[in-house]
Amino acid sequence: MKRIAVALAMFASLFVAVPQVSAATCATGGNCVLGNLGPGGGRVIYVAATPQWWGTYIEARPISNGRGLPWSLRPTESIYSNSEAGSANRQRIDARAVGMGAVNTAQIISQNGEGKYAAAYVANLTLGGKSDWYLPSKDELDYAYHRATIGQWPTLYKAAYWTSTENSASFAWYQMFQDSTQFTDENGVGRVNNIPIRSNKDRIRNAKHGMSGFPSLLYRLMPTRAFGPVSGTQPPVSNPKLTGNTCTEQGPCQLGDIGPAGGVVFYDAGSTRFWGRYLEAAPSSTEAVGLTWKRLSVNDRINRIYYDTPASTARLKRVASKLIGAGQLNTTRIIRTYGRGSYAARYAATLVVNGYDDWFLPSEDELEKMYTFMQAADTPIDPLKRSYYWSSSEYDYDNAWTVNFKDGQQFDRMKWTVPGPAIKAIRTRAIRAFG
Repeated sequence: MKRIAVALAMFASLFVAVPQVSAATCATGGNCVLGNLGPGGGRVIYVAATPQWWGTYIEARPISNGRGLPWSLRPTESIYSNSEAGSANRQRIDARAVGMGAVNTAQIISQNGEGKYAAAYVANLTLGGKSDWYLPSKDELDYAYHRATIGQWPTLYKAAYWTSTENSASFAWYQMFQDSTQFTDENGVGRVNNIPIRSNKDRIRNAKHGMSGFPSLLYRLMPTRAFGPVSGTQPPVSNPKLTGNTCTEQGPCQLGDIGPAGGVVFYDAGSTRFWGRYLEAAPSSTEAVGLTWKRLSVNDRINRIYYDTPASTARLKRVASKLIGAGQLNTTRIIRTYGRGSYAARYAATLVVNGYDDWFLPSEDELEKMYTFMQAADTPIDPLKRSYYWSSSEYDYDNAWTVNFKDGQQFDRMKWTVPGPAIKAIRTRAIRAFG
């Protein structure tokens, strides 16, 4: 219970406007906190616990110009190839991470040369006296969305924004700032006149998605830059695999170890956080198929998981519920609302594996990390099905976030979804935190 109380306080702090106590220092290249104005006039969207190979802080600055540019001038050619450094597949996965935006942007420009496209446009900008802006990676842009939700850019246009992260030879990631969804339009998701598009890299506006109802609008840009102290060098291309080792509850653990409860360790925060340090996926034999997200007899508009309060709105709490470290708290809230019954969160919370009973339904970001390490490995680890998986993150009263383990795209799905013609089944895989 103490850990949950701390989690509540931590997540609340992420979505309360940050006092600009060190704004002047930050703007001149000194210490920064989230929400400060950075040296380039952008808002600080990410603060590393310690200096990284790319820097310590990241600032982002939305612009109104540069609309309607394609991602690439060579829309069916990948910027990656298999090499001794690592497979093209793993290079794309690594390109999602915080700190990779500048690297990705340089690779796009190296392939395309001069011309009118998103990465080149941003790289040629000078804003706030700084000329080292780049197109943000998938994860960097998501942190910018978090800042946007608390009104730090009051005039920010709600549309699709390009990332610098490629998903395949013909498709790249972008993010909808209407609701935070990150898409690639791959596998028939993106359609024009009901015909699946072959590539989204050459498009100047997002494809209209029938289920979301959001209009097709010109792509926009979010110039981003890293600054602050630097330490270390860029790590090599990742190569997820089982280590053959088993680690203890206290650690230390490596990714790919068998965890204390017999599952795979798929995430390491690098240091102990309020929720722990490591995340372990339950063994595949425990996976449930076809459970709904909610207890069907409950009216979610009367029995709400999130309420508006003086400190924060229900919308902001839903955004916070997507973050790493939120899964256990989400699961507790869902069960408090729905009570007994057969649904995904309760299934996860009542699971007992090898004597461990502290499992929970992963948050959207935790679930995406599971996909990234286990399913998107060159040789999948304890393979998950190429199917949708429930997260514990609520989208709105009627929908919850899922991750498609076919390609990692995230979608909101109706909480009462059961196997049918459109979606065969949504699956449930529990995780636990320790360390």
